[in-house]
Amino acid sequence: DLLDSLLQELLLKMAGNFGGGTSYREAVLEEKRRVIRNALKAEYIQRKFSPRAMDEGGIVFDAAMQRWHSMMATQTERFVPSVRNFMTFSMFTFVPWFGFWYTIYGPSNEEWEKKRRSGQIPYDHPYIKRGWLVRC
Repeated sequence: DLLDSLLQELLLKMAGNFGGGTSYREAVLEEKRRVIRNALKAEYIQRKFSPRAMDEGGIVFDAAMQRWHSMMATQTERFVPSVRNFMTFSMFTFVPWFGFWYTIYGPSNEEWEKKRRSGQIPYDHPYIKRGWLVRC
């Protein structure tokens, strides 16, 4: 009996490590989060819809939401220029523009244009044929 229970416990631990399902620790944490969420929901409903709250217009003040909205409203006032900010802006603005330009008008395009103008590439080249209907 003792050996069976130890073996079963070992198999449960291995199952928690190797395959799907939720471990015991995660299940307990999930249950705690569920209890807290339900308590907060009940408190919100009580504050929002109680007859005493109707005198105040039924508005529930949430300090965390107020902090977040205040932070978002004053974001430009708190901006501090730095090298990191500039590099981030550059990576999302100038680098894509330069990459697109380099792809379209870079050295390979110059070589292609030089071959077309010198007559090395015929008029019925497959790459040029694709553009015939576009340019109509």
